[in-house]
Amino acid sequence: MAFCSTCGTEIPDGASVCPSCGTPAGQVAPVETVDQWDHTSEFDPKDISDNKIYALSAYMFSIFGVILCQILAKESPYAQFHARQSLKLELTALLSTFVAVLLCWTCIVPIAWVIFVIMLSVIEIIAVVQVFMGKAKEPWLVRSIGLFR
Repeated sequence: MAFCSTCGTEIPDGASVCPSCGTPAGQVAPVETVDQWDHTSEFDPKDISDNKIYALSAYMFSIFGVILCQILAKESPYAQFHARQSLKLELTALLSTFVAVLLCWTCIVPIAWVIFVIMLSVIEIIAVVQVFMGKAKEPWLVRSIGLFR
């Protein structure tokens, strides 16, 4: 799939000119997708391989793992990145629990809270898999939280 470099219209495969503005297909720029939430390239591969265990501990042992990661891997940008992401997930879970307790007298909030906690657990499992793969991707749902950047 390619897009016209002049007007941005999608160019069908095999077309010689842009159907919108007539720009020759030789001037068509291919589409390059970049994941804005993937920060893996910002970290040294040696740092990633040396500190995967600390990054995993941040997700596996909750707040204790974050503290452990902050103490034992304070020089590792990779481990610190994952400690911040884990902390965002933990604070989100804590806040949702607080809201659920406050509104436990309603019928829908406890049900919604259970679904939300399951969703957070799945997101945390995905984050653990990302660490095993040596990636540094911000987990969905907490990626827009600017806290602890």
